[in-house]
Amino acid sequence: MISSQIGSLDKIFSGGLQNGIITEISGLRGTGKTQLALQFAIEPLSNNKKILFIDTTVEFRPERFLQMLQSRNLPASLLENLHVSRVTDTHKQIEILKTLDKNYFSLLIIDNITDLFAFEYSKKEHLIEKNTNFGNYMINLSQITQSEDIPIIITNQIFSHDEINYQRMHAQLENYIHQKIYLEKINNKNTCTISSPFIQNTKFNYKMTDSGIEETESI
Repeated sequence: MISSQIGSLDKIFSGGLQNGIITEISGLRGTGKTQLALQFAIEPLSNNKKILFIDTTVEFRPERFLQMLQSRNLPASLLENLHVSRVTDTHKQIEILKTLDKNYFSLLIIDNITDLFAFEYSKKEHLIEKNTNFGNYMINLSQITQSEDIPIIITNQIFSHDEINYQRMHAQLENYIHQKIYLEKINNKNTCTISSPFIQNTKFNYKMTDSGIEETESI
């Protein structure tokens, strides 16, 4: 079980992230998806456990995570247990799951899970190949979280067009996600919505600070 460092979120998850599940964090750009994913890494890192962070956007900023740690009076040395793998194509994104030492890590974070697939298979004639490869990738992730009994966090960006929000590869993801965290801005307030087959949708407002994401009020 891994704490999010957010009281309401941990309460909804019965204490934090459970082993053997996949959690999706989604939202428009700038809503704090990566920050929240990294916030889940703080507790295991503090307990000298190792985290694998797969970065498909090449936007990981160690200085931002260092700021989060220092604002919580945690040592910068915790970064040594955060292993960052930057991948720039779907082949490497797929292969890294086959070669990683799964017993070595207590948490796997993939930020962002669909970007490279959407970019490399952007043409209509590649649709079947994209869906097949991504489906196999999700099957592999599901097998890892079950066989190794570790939690997996994935992030996925929401896009907006003509005031309609949509998510890349939503249908392909739907069958493999156990619980969802959706971050959005409503009426100038940041709102977090949590959903899963086991709980009713629950919301709270939040703000982004030096230490990460903090709850401001329940809804």
